[in-house]
Amino acid sequence: MLTGTLLVLGRDVAIPLALAILVWQLVNAIADQVRRVRLMGQTAPRWARLVIAVAVMLLVLGLVVDLIVGNAAAVAEAAPTYQRNLERLLAGLPELLGGETAPTLAELAGRIDLPALIRNLTGTLTALVGSAGLVLLYVAFILFEQESFERKIEALLPDPEDNRRLRAVLADIERRIETYLWIKTLVSAATGILSWAVLRLVGVAFPEFWGLVVFMLNFIPVIGSLFGVALPVLLTALQFAAWGPVLTVALLLGAIQFSLGNVLEPRLMGTSLNLSPLVILLSLAVWGSIWGIAGMVLSVPLTVMLMIVLAHFERTRPVAILLSATGKVEG
Repeated sequence: MLTGTLLVLGRDVAIPLALAILVWQLVNAIADQVRRVRLMGQTAPRWARLVIAVAVMLLVLGLVVDLIVGNAAAVAEAAPTYQRNLERLLAGLPELLGGETAPTLAELAGRIDLPALIRNLTGTLTALVGSAGLVLLYVAFILFEQESFERKIEALLPDPEDNRRLRAVLADIERRIETYLWIKTLVSAATGILSWAVLRLVGVAFPEFWGLVVFMLNFIPVIGSLFGVALPVLLTALQFAAWGPVLTVALLLGAIQFSLGNVLEPRLMGTSLNLSPLVILLSLAVWGSIWGIAGMVLSVPLTVMLMIVLAHFERTRPVAILLSATGKVEG
């Protein structure tokens, strides 16, 4: 109870810190990939690999911020037009379904205020941009601290066995989270780019912005891919007020999400996570209720960390087994 209260009350500090840790892991993952590149038979020194990785992350974050800042206001301004097109689309449903009376917005989904919904979405993305500076500051300090982390472990745990166990836990956490982030980022990027191509082909407004939204939604397990299809389809319907483009976008985006999220990603991920699907759903609900959208994005990494820590202690090992997908945990 106390832990949950602290997580809720301290969310303004805890969420940027948790995001910074994930970005730091991703920086190390990029640096590890750079290490595999050899020039004249030599690999770049560690400091150079980190500089390259940080430069890549800053470039990507800069593009994301530019897309959000450049499109959020324009998307919000287009919301009233979407509202009118939604009413026109619903007015045509009786003829499409063979009915006699036109269903109203209230009959179908209660009072829908599309401008308010879109403002909330763009406001959330803008707030994310606002916290990017704090996240980057945390990442910078973590990168500076990681060089002295080994010495701190030695001083903290002089006993060789305790030292070995802690290093094993940290190495396992780092390996699994790094694998998850690397694969998830690549698959999400591919999903976002292909979604952008489909939206641009059909002629949907702001395809770059919605491709970015699909990319970010893909980090949310289970429901993220559903919203990654539903939201662009809804926006297509609101823009064109015709069923042809809607069906085209729905079929193509559905095929992209299924092939990448349900076929390619599980093959690449393998058993690196080893989380039960039910546990993923429960962690999504729990962390989402505590930290909102950020909690949904962080739910899988946080639960993996918890399972690994629990697996390394005899008293809590049964809990780790229940959280796992296969019933086999390391520790």
